[in-house]
Amino acid sequence: MPSAMEHHFKLRRPCENCPFLKSGAIELAPGRVDGIVEQLVKDDHSTFQCHKTVHNNRTGGKWDDAGGYTASGRESMCAGAMIYLEKLGRPTVGMRLGRVFGIYDPERLKPAFGDVIDPTS
Repeated sequence: MPSAMEHHFKLRRPCENCPFLKSGAIELAPGRVDGIVEQLVKDDHSTFQCHKTVHNNRTGGKWDDAGGYTASGRESMCAGAMIYLEKLGRPTVGMRLGRVFGIYDPERLKPAFGDVIDPTS
């Protein structure tokens, strides 16, 4: 059975409506993607999980009545977010540790780099 870390880094391409896509991205509130990036850069111990692994009966965790989420450990980090952070040169602590332990290889994301929005600064 794959570990939680292996699940976390299993995605290799953004999903078809990833918010980080140049075209076809899910429509979010204005500034939401910038806010996600700002949080990931400000707190590089954090992550941004792929919505398709969170909102999924097989891999997702549990939601409480107040809208709080408890992770299952089978969610994956958003591939679009990983690619964006690699383009920015600011991988999270988890991404850097994943490299050290051989669980995460940014090279496997390279084929999808052109599909993901570019950093603005």
